[in-house]
Order: sequence, then C-alpha cells, then structure tokens
Amino acid sequence: MPELPDARRERMVAEYGITTYDAGVLTSSITLADQFEAAAKTAKNPKRVANLVQSELLGRLKARNLEIEQSPISMKGVAMSADLVETGAISGKILKDLYDRSFETGEDFPTVYEREKPQQISDTVAIEKIIDEVIAASPKQLEQYRAGKTTMKGFFVGQVMKATKGQANPAVVNELLDKKLTG
Repeated sequence: MPELPDARRERMVAEYGITTYDAGVLTSSITLADQFEAAAKTAKNPKRVANLVQSELLGRLKARNLEIEQSPISMKGVAMSADLVETGAISGKILKDLYDRSFETGEDFPTVYEREKPQQISDTVAIEKIIDEVIAASPKQLEQYRAGKTTMKGFFVGQVMKATKGQANPAVVNELLDKKLTG
C-alpha cells in the first residue's frame, strides 16, 4: 500500500527538516514529492533544496504555465545548485541567473553551469582592491557612514557587487567593508 499523503508530509518534515508548509507544497503532486525526495537524499542540505524548488523552480514554472514534468531543470540540477550555494561556490544571485538561463535555453542546470562556469570571487585581496576603489569614489557616502548613518553600508555593498557583476562573496564583502569603513 502506498504511503498516505499526511504520513508522507509528517515523514518529510522529520526526515528533511522542512516545515509543515514546505511539506504541503512539495506533496501537492506525487511527481513533485517523488522528485523532491530523490533530490533531497543526494543534497547536502535538503531544506535548501525545498526552498529552491518552491522559490526558484515552481515560480518560474508557474510564470510559464508549465508543469513540473516540463521543467528544463531536473531535481538533480536543483540538488546540484543547492550544493553549490551551500558550499559558497556560487551566490544566490548567480544561481538565479543560471536558473533564468536554463529556462531561456531549455537546458538543465548542470549543462548551463558547466558551460558558464561562474565562480564566486572570494579572493580577499581582489575584493579589498575593489572596496578601496569604491570608497575612494564615494567620499560623501563614507562621510555619512562615519557620521553615524550606518545604513550607508548597503550602498557600499551594492557598489562592490555591481563592480564584480554580483560575483563577489557577500560574506567576504561585508567582513572587509566593516574593517575598511570604520578605519
């Protein structure tokens, strides 16, 4: 006898650390539930897989009136993308760009990723150089920040991300900016 939907949702919550709401969405069809579980078993973080399926994959499918079976991105691709974000190899922005390209070309995520090979920049020396340039080009904003308007840090983060085309590691950018802005 197959597993009943309620039992499956409860098991998924316990097994994958997802919320009851997530389990409800992911069990809305047997195909989706089966595919999610196959991906969750191979991924480093099943919760991230659940989030990507709901926020990135299902949204794009709905916008194009496609069913999960018609998705250019397989669950294997979702699991791979989740692992790349989890390890810091790519940022959330890079992931979104790659998902968009997958949908535009009709190719699975691994194919697009292998072709594009985007890498998140984590080299502190390279990021520090860009931060120095951004700060030098923004004396008014630096003055505002040092005068107590700490929300200006977002401006600097944005400028660094713009300069690196979204490829700088946000954690490294924030850490280095904290040191540079107070110095």
